[in-house]
Amino acid sequence: MREYLRRSALWADAFGAEKLWPFLDIGRQIDPTVRAAPDVTADLDTFIDDTIGRRTLEETCRGAVHWPAFHRGTSLALPDLPEPYEPLLLMFERGGGFYVEEMIDLNGAAVPLGKLSDHLSHTPAVSLDPATLDALDTA
Repeated sequence: MREYLRRSALWADAFGAEKLWPFLDIGRQIDPTVRAAPDVTADLDTFIDDTIGRRTLEETCRGAVHWPAFHRGTSLALPDLPEPYEPLLLMFERGGGFYVEEMIDLNGAAVPLGKLSDHLSHTPAVSLDPATLDALDTA
């Protein structure tokens, strides 16, 4: 989660979306004309309607699903920043989840949300290689 917060802070800062940070559809903020295929969007809408009840998770899911189409399809020059959704996708794939109040609760471990400026760093918060993540999962 800390790595996602860092990456989303960098993208939000680069494109003036600080007020939407941390859970946002980054591609839509940059170029709303480039989205995933209509069938993918329809499946996403169904999944969100049937499964997700929180805006933070909904926006993040939309962003993660539309990101590949945006990244391939935009004609805008993008900054050399790390892929924004990779840390969250890895967390979800590994069985993690979260909800947000004053802290981001990772099903028992809390991460302070703080401000965007707290997360603006070009140094990764954690390595996302499998060995590091395995060690964190067992800690």
